[in-house]
Formats: sequence, C-alpha cells, structure tokens
Amino acid sequence: MTDPAHPNRAVGDDSAAGADEFAHIPQRRARPPIVAVAGALLAFGLVFHLRHDLRYALSSSTPVDMGAAQTTFGSGKVGREFINRYVRVSGTPDRESALEIDTKGSWVFSQLFRVLGTGDRLFLHRRESPLPADLALADTFEGRLVRVDDLSFADAIRVYFANHVTATHFFAPEAFGRALAGRAGAGPLTLADRAGDSVSLGPEESIAIEVVQPDQVRVGLPRSRFPGESDARAAVTSRGGEVLSSRGLVKGVTATGPDSGPLSTAPPPPERWVLDVRFPAARRQAALDELGNLDRLVELRDARETVTARLADLAATKDGLAVRGAGGDRQLTTAQIAAVRTLAAVVIPPDAFLLVEGDRPREHAVSIFFALMLLLFGTVNIMGLVRNRAR
Repeated sequence: MTDPAHPNRAVGDDSAAGADEFAHIPQRRARPPIVAVAGALLAFGLVFHLRHDLRYALSSSTPVDMGAAQTTFGSGKVGREFINRYVRVSGTPDRESALEIDTKGSWVFSQLFRVLGTGDRLFLHRRESPLPADLALADTFEGRLVRVDDLSFADAIRVYFANHVTATHFFAPEAFGRALAGRAGAGPLTLADRAGDSVSLGPEESIAIEVVQPDQVRVGLPRSRFPGESDARAAVTSRGGEVLSSRGLVKGVTATGPDSGPLSTAPPPPERWVLDVRFPAARRQAALDELGNLDRLVELRDARETVTARLADLAATKDGLAVRGAGGDRQLTTAQIAAVRTLAAVVIPPDAFLLVEGDRPREHAVSIFFALMLLLFGTVNIMGLVRNRAR
C-alpha cells in the first residue's frame, strides 16, 4: 500500500521521516534590494520635506512679540528665532494694493497685502472669511512667519505683483526736493516715502504734484438745494465771491459708504455743484461761514491743482521745484506743494517674509503622525534589506 501524497513511498515507510514535507512548495522570491532602498529613501525624503511643519508643530503656541513691523522689518534684519514661529507683530496694512485670493471651485476668499514701513519685506495673508470686525479694525496680527522664498509659489507671486500690483507712494515735498537736488546725472532717484518705504524712480516715472491755491476755496453746493449750476453760482457771487472755474456736478459718497446697488438700503450719495472760488480777504471767513450754514451737505475744501510731469522734467530750485513743460518752466514753491506722489509696482525683495494670520502650531499636529508613519515605513524597508542580505 502506498501513501497517496507520495506514491513512491509505502505506508509505514519511515525511511524519509526526517525529510521536510513542505520542501516541494516553491518559496516566494525575495524583493529586489533596489525597491527597499527606493521605498526607504522616499519615506525619509518626505520626512525631510516636512521638517519645517514638524518644527512648527512642536513649537510653542504662545506668540513671540516682535513689536512694530516698521522697526523689526524696516532694518532688513530679522532674527532666526522669529522664523517659522508663531509671532505677534503690529503695523499699518496697505489696503490700497491688497489682493483678494480665492480657491478655484470655492467661495472662500482671503486677503493678501503688504505692511507699510517695512520696505515691502512683510506681507500678511488673512485667511478668515468672512473677516471678523475686531480683526478688520485691529492693526496687530498673530500667525506663522515664513520666508517668501520657502513658498512653493514664490516665483509666481513675485511675477504677479511686479506686473499687476501698484501702490501709491507719498513723499514729503522738502525731502523730494533734496533728493532731486542730490541726484547724480539722469539716473534713477531713490528716496523714502512718508511710510518709510524706499522707492526707486526712473527718469520716465510719472510724478503727481498737488499744488494748493492759497487764495482759493473749492465749494461744493448740494443739488438738492441748488437745482442748477446757475443757482450755485448765484449763492457764491451774492456773498462777494468770484467763480474762477467749475467742475460741474460731482457725485459724492454717503455717510455709511458708497452705494452698493439697487438693493442697498443706504441713502443715495449726494450730488454737488463744485466751484473753485476766490473771496476778498476781508470777506472770506464770513462768506464761508454763511455758505456752510446753508445746508449740512455743503462741502468746503482747499482748492488744489494736480500737476503731472515726468521725473526727467523736474528740477530742484532754491524755493521748491521747477516743472519743465511745453509752455516753459513753471516754478512751484514748497509752500504751494501739499503732496508729491507716484504709482510704483510692488516688488517683493529676496528677504521678504509672509505672516499667515491665524496659522497656529496645533493645526500642524497631523504632520507629526505622518512623519512617524513614514519613519516606520522607511525603517521596516531598511531592516528587511539587512535581513535579506544576511541570509
């Protein structure tokens, strides 16, 4: 009688009792070493890629106070102890050049803007949407401070700002005149604006100069009380005023802000006849008081003229500025100049930082879990490789 599992061996034949009965089963081929090495390198590489998030997740949730942004970032020297930490900083945001960022496929919007007085070295990303009123009114920000160069989209955001985002820079007339007088040749002019930011102006840069007319007043008379421009003119001339020029009917804004559309409950913005007027010196104050008492919507302002010229057409004089034009040079005294301003592209420097508001260390705790799993995966691959090599 033979054994069904081994036809060539009779039942009770113990001659092969010591043989391995599973020897006929083929063994699984060992995994190639290159696969184990690649898996371990990938795991350890991902952990290295997460190193900044890991460091931040393990840092303190108590904000490090950096003080005023103009002082800390304006000098261009930010200590390493602040980088990739949860910090608190105060400063004045530049809402004029702010961006509204939205993620495709969602209706969640966030704000991105620079902080004034930092030389464009500090930008703020406000993630909350809608933004709470207390945050919108506060000029103190808390969040994670990172280098712009560490962002994956650093190059893209630099190109976008340089090509599409501009900011208005105001200069003190005296400082602008001194910088213009000290400029060497026809090269660019570099000076600080009123916020403390350094601005470089090329010869073809357009400069706007606000010139005050000291003997003139800009009077706005509401259309609701004066239906026609002739009525507004009569109100001025009857009080001894001389109308020098008219800007026509100008629509203002409501006390609660601009009208937001047909469904808005805000009152319509007032419309005013705007006239540039001169009064005799002896009658000036009394006439202005009488006009101001006619209606609460009467508006009285200094009369100003905007003179626009290229930087190459401006020259510093002893008393102010000279503007070269087709009709000859125009002399402007420093007392006449209320402001000097220009529009310039926002250029993000190499040492710029981004503060992600509301990004707290605990939000990155999941990075610790992923890092541990990756380390475990990599270690298992290395141990398997060593065990196979030892056989």
